Amino acid sequence: MCYYNNRYYRYFLQFRFSRLTRHLIMTAYNLRLQSQNLVHMLQNRESCYTRVGSKFNQSPYLTYERGFYKCITPCLTIDYVAVPLVYLRKFTPDGSKLLAFSHDQRSLHIYKYKGFGASGVGELISEVGETECYIAGNRGPGTLKNTIFDRLFATNDVRILRLCQGDYGRFYLHREFSVFLENGRYVLLAAMCILHGALATADYISYPDLFDKLDAFSYIFFVVDLVLGVVTDRLFLPQDSIVIGHNHGISVHDSLVAIMSRLYQCIYIYEVVAGRLVKRETIGPRPRGFIDEVSSDIGVLDANTILPITHIKQRVLSFLYRQIDANSSRSSQRYQDFYKNFDFLEHMIMEKMQLVNRDLILLRFEERPKDNDITPLLTLGEIPTPRRFYVFYTILGEQVMGVYQDDSVELLQIILQFYDQMRNVRSLHTGDAPSLPPQFFLKQNFVDANKTINFMRQAALRFNPSVPVSTQSYSPSPYLKYNEFSYDDRLISPLERPKPCSTEPIVFRDRTTKLVKFRLSAKARRQNNPLAPRELCAFICHPFEPLILSIQKYSHIYAYNIHLYNHNTVVVPESA
Repeated sequence: MCYYNNRYYRYFLQFRFSRLTRHLIMTAYNLRLQSQNLVHMLQNRESCYTRVGSKFNQSPYLTYERGFYKCITPCLTIDYVAVPLVYLRKFTPDGSKLLAFSHDQRSLHIYKYKGFGASGVGELISEVGETECYIAGNRGPGTLKNTIFDRLFATNDVRILRLCQGDYGRFYLHREFSVFLENGRYVLLAAMCILHGALATADYISYPDLFDKLDAFSYIFFVVDLVLGVVTDRLFLPQDSIVIGHNHGISVHDSLVAIMSRLYQCIYIYEVVAGRLVKRETIGPRPRGFIDEVSSDIGVLDANTILPITHIKQRVLSFLYRQIDANSSRSSQRYQDFYKNFDFLEHMIMEKMQLVNRDLILLRFEERPKDNDITPLLTLGEIPTPRRFYVFYTILGEQVMGVYQDDSVELLQIILQFYDQMRNVRSLHTGDAPSLPPQFFLKQNFVDANKTINFMRQAALRFNPSVPVSTQSYSPSPYLKYNEFSYDDRLISPLERPKPCSTEPIVFRDRTTKLVKFRLSAKARRQNNPLAPRELCAFICHPFEPLILSIQKYSHIYAYNIHLYNHNTVVVPESA
């Protein structure tokens, strides 16, 4: 019997080949979607391949362009470029402006970013050729290093606002602080000056938790309208201590602005209304609606005077006490631990805070430093007294929702699950949150039911201090997304802090293919000397374009590099 004449066998072959054909078509389709070839990506975008299966109402704007960032990279480094005599700060969220401070730290400079399509940019970098790092020589004022900054930014049309003058002439702008409001329409800046004088006695009564071992300053917060180029409001806070470096003591969520006073151990809540700061309340010493018309005559105020516990600490202590189950077999031990740590809880200080949303605030309390702070010796296996407490507190209800120690595994799980929301920064271009190396490392290694309790506690001790998160302290640049690119996070990271200069260029690899995508050349210019100050490098990344500014600092010497896209640059694969 001939099988080819059997109609069932012919049906079987047709079915089999149709399945194989569909499989081959789908494989080719998926490979085409995953291709990192720039021509393929452009064809996919034109044919709407990237939109197949997506929901338009749920996809962020320009989401389909994420894949282009692996093809169009800041692969060209222009070494030692000339910039105006200013301190460069950062780009606005929409990438249209670059903020900088004058050298005397009295003025704000606003540079308009012209982009790669500006006149003369392509012609200027055409002389570079295929090299990855262009080291310019001193061949006169027309060289690339002397003109590239002027071509990218409108230096002839810079807007300068003199903020510290007249009555504020004693103040100077803090060049490591800037907070954008309303998607970059406004920027909040801070100026400060040293203050000499003792605290008033009434302050110790009004603020029982007052931490008077800090130097007091006077602060002025400016709200600058970046569209109109004017100052819309000023906020004066005399005799206070606020950590404003790297936006440490200020948190923003929508229109709410929270400012934490380390001196008075309280939080000022303001709301931005039409470019003005409107004070809402003060959180900390007393509950809302507390009757202040009480006698403040407490006799002689000295070191032995017993002052009441502040409102938040009372809530924390009450929460911890109510968490103890009286019917539990370990209730006696837990009560003993509560009273044993009562003195520590009573005297701890507020070190950092963050607005999680408009109603929820995360506080971190730490042990109050002593005059002779000597770490006690611990016996083998002894667990030290917790030095940090993390408190979730509601503003409207004035309630404590959770208290966690620094080795809390439950807090670690909260960080893993909600870290994108807690960072409170998004790219206006794609809607993505920054992808951080610690978060990527945690998800890859610690989300495992087989991990031991001790291992998870050590992980919590290592990663829990990453919260509260300083507001707008991470760059949303797609080239720093750790889930897309692999790089040494000790040399560069989305966290906008200076890093030690490397001896070799920073290599960025595609995390999927392991191929070298680009290099940032910001090598140390001096030999490593243990006795000399470290050479540091800070990076200013454009929110979405392939443009990165690197600033190298050694003592009081600054060197600027520009890393940008050049279609002629050939990225050399790393040698085996």
